[in-house]
Amino acid sequence: MNLFDTTQLVLERAMSGATLRHSALAANLANANTPGYRPIDVDFHGVLRDALERGPAAVERAPLAPAVQSTAIMRADGNGVDVDVTAAEIAENGLELSAITKVAGARLDILRLAIGVR
Repeated sequence: MNLFDTTQLVLERAMSGATLRHSALAANLANANTPGYRPIDVDFHGVLRDALERGPAAVERAPLAPAVQSTAIMRADGNGVDVDVTAAEIAENGLELSAITKVAGARLDILRLAIGVR
């Protein structure tokens, strides 16, 4: 019997994915004026959704990695970063990471309470 259930595992992997996505989006913003730069992103939602269909072991092994955005619209200099869109994505991702962290923390608090540790 595992101490942590699938939900806790998914929350932990989602935190890792959101953190990795935040770094990828920050790299995009940092390279907004680099000619030829192709923006990257991390689709941790899709990866975790697919892994959940295969079971908890697949969630643990789910590959969370940045990938080049093939749908990015390129400017004349070959750069595909839209600063406004990227800034909004960073804000949205930050809110999501905060929510995931709060839920995971609350679940751990419940477990601590259940075993009498505070």
